[in-house]
Amino acid sequence: MDEVHIYDVLDGNLKDFKEECPDCIVHRDFDDLLRSDIDGFHVCTPNSTHYDMAMSLMKAGKNVLLEKPMAMTYQEARKLALYAYNNELVLAVGHIFRFSNAVRKVKEMYEKGEIGRLWYAQLRWSTLMPSPEDRDVVYDLAPHPIDILNYITSLWPTSISAIGMAFRREKYEEVAYMNMDFGGEFMAKAEVSWIYPEKVRNVSIMGDRKFVSLEAVKQKIRVFDMEKEEWTDIPVEGNNTILEEARHFVKAINNRQTPINDGFNGSENIKVLEAAVESMRERKVVELEW
Repeated sequence: MDEVHIYDVLDGNLKDFKEECPDCIVHRDFDDLLRSDIDGFHVCTPNSTHYDMAMSLMKAGKNVLLEKPMAMTYQEARKLALYAYNNELVLAVGHIFRFSNAVRKVKEMYEKGEIGRLWYAQLRWSTLMPSPEDRDVVYDLAPHPIDILNYITSLWPTSISAIGMAFRREKYEEVAYMNMDFGGEFMAKAEVSWIYPEKVRNVSIMGDRKFVSLEAVKQKIRVFDMEKEEWTDIPVEGNNTILEEARHFVKAINNRQTPINDGFNGSENIKVLEAAVESMRERKVVELEW
């Protein structure tokens, strides 16, 4: 088995990691990792540290699986993607639902024309939890629903109008609604919330042939046939998306392949998030160019 190294700034966390994984090698000094011969790193640190940590690792010649959001600005995200590309490094972003069997099934249905021409989509990502400090709900929860929609359709919104509010604190929105126009082809609405008393991860897609309801965590799909006017459950074997993502990352390193969750795709996701926050804060429709 290959060696597993774990880095953290908190000694208590390192102690816990060591107890759970006695064979793992723990580190308190980040520079030790930069000087090591480790070829792949999974960065799951606070959002604001993603850019600096990922760039430092890549400048040391390391391949990186970087949690979402990959950076706090589109400019930073684009720099990471370009650096990885120009230096032939693997940079993958933690959009785990690209590895979900259920999401893959919906993508397959769409590409085969079973759903028909898209009319609109509704996405809901909600839970009840304390609001993380110095973070808004858009950057925290919206990356996944936005990425799922792009993965299924290969499209990005051309304009976005968003509204959000904070209720338990003075700033950094805890609830947000985003209305997205996809070049007049179809439209989508996404809701993200930290104060809804139930964990919801739902994607609904309406086409002129079928309506698809996807429960993303439980990996359950229901389809309504518009012509027959009847519901059908689509059988899907649920899988471990985190494990699939990790295997894909390792395979990309070994085969020098571009992962399906690469840095360029991740940076476009940030572009949408950035536009949503701009719209939310300035109360205006934001146009996006691709």
